[in-house]
Amino acid sequence: MSLVLAVLVVLLVGVDLAVLSGRVDRVVVSTSAGPGTTWVLVGVDSRADLPAGTTAAQFGTTTDVPGARADVVLVVHSNGEESTVLSVPRDVVLSDGETSGRLALSWLDGPQSTVDALCNLGIPTDHLVSVDLAGFASVVDAAGGLDVDVPAPVRDRAAGLELAEGGRQHVDGRTALALVRSRHPEQLMDGQWVPAQVDPDGRASAAGQVMDALVDQVQGSVTRPWRLQRVAWAVTGALTVDDGTSAAELASLATLDVGPVSVLPVGAPVDGTLLRFPSPETRAALTAAGMTCGG
Repeated sequence: MSLVLAVLVVLLVGVDLAVLSGRVDRVVVSTSAGPGTTWVLVGVDSRADLPAGTTAAQFGTTTDVPGARADVVLVVHSNGEESTVLSVPRDVVLSDGETSGRLALSWLDGPQSTVDALCNLGIPTDHLVSVDLAGFASVVDAAGGLDVDVPAPVRDRAAGLELAEGGRQHVDGRTALALVRSRHPEQLMDGQWVPAQVDPDGRASAAGQVMDALVDQVQGSVTRPWRLQRVAWAVTGALTVDDGTSAAELASLATLDVGPVSVLPVGAPVDGTLLRFPSPETRAALTAAGMTCGG
């Protein structure tokens, strides 16, 4: 669930940067230092603002699902010459210095808790960008939808996902969101819906696929200024950033050479639960990317 190259429209469509930046919400966060520059992009799961055309019956109400969760966390790290993009599994157990819990739940205590928990893992946050369910779907729709590839027909009623065909296909914002949110998908095999093989990195992998597709779609819209205008307006209306990130810095996110998204390796789920813990491979991947947090 990323908006990295979508921010490119701020530079391309000739819209007044001050006008666009005025549409971006801001939150007070103490960011954390590290080598290079690290952007943390969070897809927030909250029932307070649902995608257009959906109902509380499909997603649940704020009473059913109170608060907001870090449903997808993407980390974009640049050393000045090249960039690394990691999708962090939402169920990894981290500490914010006071309490421990799944990364997804850290957002319940606010963005600062998520920033602190990531720092304790070894991921700094120079800039924090978040987008909620409705905002993500609106950006995808403004970009004209996305091309995704699924191996077989798939559905997940809890996530609102239903694709009647397998293979490469074009999807709208609500379907792209459902792909990212899906946790218990079923596939159509030999005429019957059967549970898909459990993949603990399913959401993190889906987030990477959707990010790559969104980047491709925005890049392909460079010659379509009317679409870029729509995306620019949708992006700036959907984002919340830390109060220390300027409009120019947000626009600079588009200049990064963003490559394929990799899932940050963590341990397997513990005893049939959702809980996963950092592993030696986690530390190795962060070291290889050049990330450390604090001293």
